[in-house]
Amino acid sequence: MKQIIGLSVFLALADQAIKALIRTRPEGTVYWSLPHWVEITHRQNTGAAFSLFSEHPQMVMMLTALLLLFLTAAVFRRLRLTTPARLAVSALLGGGLGNLADRLFFGAVTDYIRLLFIRFPVFNLADVLITLSVATLMLLLFTGRLEVPSGETHE
Repeated sequence: MKQIIGLSVFLALADQAIKALIRTRPEGTVYWSLPHWVEITHRQNTGAAFSLFSEHPQMVMMLTALLLLFLTAAVFRRLRLTTPARLAVSALLGGGLGNLADRLFFGAVTDYIRLLFIRFPVFNLADVLITLSVATLMLLLFTGRLEVPSGETHE
C-alpha cells in the first residue's frame, strides 16, 4: 500500500509542477507548438471531462473527492493486486489528486495539451494518467489479471 500511495503522490506532484509552470503565463498563451500535431497552451476548465458540468464546479469537486476516497478504501481492502494493477491504481489516484488539487486551490483544472490533428478538448498529464489507468484496470479485470492468484503472496 505504501508503494501505491508513494507513486500516487509523486505523480500528483509532477502534474502540479507542470501546471504551475503553465500558470505563469496568461490563459490562451501558446508555449510550444509542433505544427499540425500538438501545442502546449494554457486553458482553465471548471468542468469534468470534455468540460461537462462546468457550471457546477463545486459538485464536480465533491464528486471527485468522493470517488478518490472510494477508490482508496477499495484498494485498502484489496491488497492482493498484481503489479500492473497497483501501477494503474497509483496513476488513477495520482491523476485524480492532481486535478482535485487544481479545483481546491484554483477553482478550475489547468489544461495544456492541445492536439492539432483532431478536434479534441485540451487536456493535461492528470487526464492522461486517469484515462490510461482506467483502460488498464478494465483490461486487467477482463483478462483476470487484476489480483494475484490465491495462494501467492504479493506485498
